[in-house]
Order: sequence, then structure tokens, then C-alpha cells
Amino acid sequence: MTQTSQKDNASNLPTQRSVSQTINQPINIIAVGEVVPDLTYSSLMVMLQLLTNHTGVAKVETPHSSWKIFICAGSIAFIEDKGDFWLTLTRKLKIKRIRSAQEFLSSITQKPINSIETCSLLGKIYAQDPENCLIIFKEILLENLLAISLEKKFSLLWKPLQLDTKVTLPIWKLPDLEKAIALVTDQWRTFTHVHHPYQTVQLLDPECPIAQVPLFTQVTNGKYRISEIADRFQQHITHTALKLDKLAENRTVAILPLLLRSPQVNDDLALDDTIKPRSLLKVMIIDDSPVLLKQFGNLLTNWGYQMCPVSDPINATKEMLLEKPNIVFIDINMPKLNGFDLIKQIRRQPSLAKLPLVLVTSENTVTNNFRAKWANCRFLSKPRTSDDVQEFREQVQMLLQEFVPL
Repeated sequence: MTQTSQKDNASNLPTQRSVSQTINQPINIIAVGEVVPDLTYSSLMVMLQLLTNHTGVAKVETPHSSWKIFICAGSIAFIEDKGDFWLTLTRKLKIKRIRSAQEFLSSITQKPINSIETCSLLGKIYAQDPENCLIIFKEILLENLLAISLEKKFSLLWKPLQLDTKVTLPIWKLPDLEKAIALVTDQWRTFTHVHHPYQTVQLLDPECPIAQVPLFTQVTNGKYRISEIADRFQQHITHTALKLDKLAENRTVAILPLLLRSPQVNDDLALDDTIKPRSLLKVMIIDDSPVLLKQFGNLLTNWGYQMCPVSDPINATKEMLLEKPNIVFIDINMPKLNGFDLIKQIRRQPSLAKLPLVLVTSENTVTNNFRAKWANCRFLSKPRTSDDVQEFREQVQMLLQEFVPL
């Protein structure tokens, strides 16, 4: 993951191996089809090392993300990030201007449904331009391994494979990959605000000089991963992370926390996950300001909550009975009905009597704080300046973690 030229990368060629009808012998230490929980990164790497001379998929999960590590005869061919793998591959092919591979990928009407199909498709893409695809495949693999190494708690599910078709892909030995990633991981752990390549970035100071760069404004809206921002600027991911960490130190941007992964079910007999439909936790915002509703809504959506905006406080109680939110943020100063009078209406409804309510206002006075406590509500101050935005976000996040954690 150190900054190297294409020539340097290409000179460090992996071995290539064709696998046909690989039959895996039983593994006594890692049970097939059984989840091994509560692993550290070190113990995870040890268990992967035990899979030497085997072929299959090691599914690795953390509270935030999920990966499939395709192991080919004891070495790693690719690591598939469940949420972003194909988007990342397409983006990097476009950056490298590998037109033939792009056209081939775009001609695929349906994404692969399992790891064998993924491996086969990657082999076909690799055949379009082996030299440049080698660089891209290794870059994606190392970025995913970096993301894994910066997590703390893991589970592992091993699924051996018997391949009936010939698969040819560049592969890398796990010890070589660990060595390549170790120094980069150590550098990332020195950052103050940036902790993971999957974190997203929110612009806080639209008046700063760098915010005048259209591309920077585009990628700092809370929706782009740091890894994607690095690609957009065609920079090494660690270089981008270092710059963003300094901008966060100056409160130019905020580095948003990782979202918790959606609940999933492991199918021991299949290679794919079956994802349960998830009912998102609802957060209602009652405020007569369209700007605040939009900004607050973007924040909550990025964090994984369902936003229920209400601009008319007169209809707020009716909307709450209909939507059944898990927590409600209420502006105090609204012309039609102030927040304290609205709370009286809400608390008269038996089904809403214990609903968490948070009063939000720019008037952080002793009186407002006291009235909020008297009404059995929490109190939250709106940010007055851009310097207050980060603190406001942290307070909102603490309230959500306290009352409605994902």
C-alpha cells in the first residue's frame, strides 16, 4: 500500500495458478459451515493461514462490514467487499482507461450470484488487459485488507469449494499481503479523526478555500467513502486519509462514524447471503425550517436511520400516531405552535407517553433547559456557527445511541 509506480507494481507479479476439480480435505481446526465468532485480527489471520492448500471462500464479518475472501490453493485471489466491490472495480477500470474491460463489464446484464461466478468473471476481465488489471486487482485487494485490519472484532465462516471449471487469476500469498499492509495500518492508527477507509466525509465549512473546488464539495456530502474520494482525486488512499485528517482537525470537514451493518443470515449451504428486510429505526424531526429538515435528514439517513420530517407542528401529533417514530426531535420556536405546547399534546396520548423527545433550539438558556427536564425531555442546542456543527453532530449521535441504537 505504499505509493509505487505502475512499473514497481507490475514487477512484483504474483504467481498464476489454474485450478481444476480441486477437492478440499477436511479441516479439523476450522469447522466447515460453522461461524467462528469473537476473533481478533491476529487470530483471524492465523485461521486464514490454516487454510493452506485449500480452495474456498472465507466469509469475514465485523459489526460494520462483510467480506468474502476467495482462497485459491492456500493463496488469496480476491477479497470481495459485499457493499461496494463492483462499483469500486468499475471506477478503477475507468480511471485506468481500460476500455475493453469496461465494455466487457458493462455488457454483463446481471452481476455474479456467487463466488465461483465472480471468480470466472474477474478472470475474463483480467484477460482483457492483464498488466493494468493486475495493478487494479492488487489495489482493491490491499484496500479491502486495510479495511479488515482496522476493524477489531471478527467472525469467520469457511466454505470449501470444488471447482469444476478452470479458473485462472493472479494470486498472492497471505504473508506477503500482511507484510505489505502492516506499515500502512500502523500509519492509519496514528490519525486522530480518520479511522477507516469506509468512513464518509461531511463538509462543515463551505467558505474555506478547498470548498471552492467543485469535486471536493461533491465528495464531501457524507455519501462517499474515503477510498472512493482517493480514487476521484487519483491519489493513494493513505495520502487522501492524511489530508482529510488534517482538514477534520481544522473543523473544515467531519469524518462520519461507520454505520453498523444490516442484520444478515448465514446460509451454511449456499455461497450467498440472504439479507433480511430491515425495518429502519424512525427519527421524526418537527421543525418549520426546510433547510434544517434537509440537513438533519441527510445526517440521519447517512447514519442508517429513516427520517420522518414534519414542517407543520399542528399536524405533528397525528403524524406521530401514524408513523410511530422511535424518537422525536422538536424545535421550540415555531410560529403556529411552540415546542412546549406540542409536548403537552403528545404526552396526552397514552401510546406516546414514554416516547423519547428531544427539544431543539438555538436559545440555550437555563429556563429552556429547566422546562425540558420538567417535560421529561432532553435538550439539544442548535449550532450557531460552523465551529459548533461537529459538537452538535456528536450530541445527536450520543442521543441516538442512548435511545435508539442501530
